[in-house]
Amino acid sequence: MAAGTILMLVVLAQESVESLLTRAVLAERDGRLEEAARSYREVSALLPQVAAIPFNLALVLVREGKLTEALAEIEKAIALDPEEAPFHLLRGRILRALESPERAAAAFENAVRLAPESRDGYFEIADLHQSRRELEPAASWLRRYLSLQPDDVEALYFLGTVLSYGSETEEARQVLGEVLAADPGHARAWFRKAHVEAQKPETMTSAVEGFRRSLELEDAQPYVWYEYGSLLDKLGRSPEAIPALERALELDPSLSAASYALGNALGRTGRTEEARAQLERFKSARDEGERADAEGKRALSAFARGRKLLEENRLDEAIQAFLEMTELNPRAHQGYAFLAKAHFSRKETPIAIAYVRRAIELSPGTAEYPYLLSLFLKERGDGQGALDALSSALSLDPENPTLHNARGVLLEDLGDLEGSAKALERAVALDSENPAYTLNLALAYEKLGLADKAQASFSRYREQLGLR
Repeated sequence: MAAGTILMLVVLAQESVESLLTRAVLAERDGRLEEAARSYREVSALLPQVAAIPFNLALVLVREGKLTEALAEIEKAIALDPEEAPFHLLRGRILRALESPERAAAAFENAVRLAPESRDGYFEIADLHQSRRELEPAASWLRRYLSLQPDDVEALYFLGTVLSYGSETEEARQVLGEVLAADPGHARAWFRKAHVEAQKPETMTSAVEGFRRSLELEDAQPYVWYEYGSLLDKLGRSPEAIPALERALELDPSLSAASYALGNALGRTGRTEEARAQLERFKSARDEGERADAEGKRALSAFARGRKLLEENRLDEAIQAFLEMTELNPRAHQGYAFLAKAHFSRKETPIAIAYVRRAIELSPGTAEYPYLLSLFLKERGDGQGALDALSSALSLDPENPTLHNARGVLLEDLGDLEGSAKALERAVALDSENPAYTLNLALAYEKLGLADKAQASFSRYREQLGLR
């Protein structure tokens, strides 16, 4: 075969790969996950040596709830490029979701080894240890990170929280005090420090002030109102305790401990009938809690079954399993989130939106849920609603490149090209090796007429694909 013919075939193959990957990126950014996964698989077959492709495929599969397939793809990426910290981080997250904590811990340790100044790996492994009540290892990993980044306030807060769960309460109080010195508006730190101080008579007065400061900053915290009211009652200030405990129950009627505390406070002030009613409410809630424990085990079994069915694309059966979970445990936010994913896979967007909103109500601190909501709203054509949902997700996880990338894509759709470019620049800064982010930024620069920047990003994109 002539050299010119060979060269032409190589060029055509490169154009085919680039076209397929562009299709995958555009499908992913528009929420067409099945199409994105299919295109990434085709690109991977053509470019089996490029680690970023199975990595991006794994991310798509995680969004689809197909964790076993995602694990296989991220392990392909690591085999191709074992020195990429984000690969190990994603592998750890998948393994943790698949309930393999020892393997997840090893993956997070690899992420820390490869990126020792990035907090992601430290936070993941510390959170894993904390969830298993292994407080000393959790604190040790956070101290290692803080020795490198001593001014990270959230890391300090995390350490103070871990210490507060164990016997190191005085150190916890000191660390949380450092958090508040750096950020006096940190409501969670005020609460956690007050919680520690409420355990000792000599610091209870300081605890009252801490609870009050936390509630001034964030009023809608039922458990903080409960602890505040309980402490006031313990200090003999029952008339002040009663409205605090009533507020706790107003925010969360299922908080049975607040019913018990309120009953006691009412009894001390001579309001006997009201006290009796609250104590009866507590007894009923306690009995219900015992029943709920048994049902909770059945709910977890239904959830595991639903996830396996979802991975197998048996959507009808998966939905029935997730419905069983939510019937057994109506506050199981994970069940509603997976119901949303399953219905979205069936193109039932309004139902998906309803379910993910319920997940957000039950777990307002989970960034994934407003991100899912943004995808669903975008699919329905509600661009501004999708942007608001993304802003909520970013407020919970501001260092997540996926969220910045999604925001950049959405702003472009809404006509804010400059805002789009800034968001995409942030995504690339947070994950400079992701070709999908690089391509989106190149397209944004092109639309802004920034030819030099666009060309540089397109060149970088082709390098990432191994085409140059």
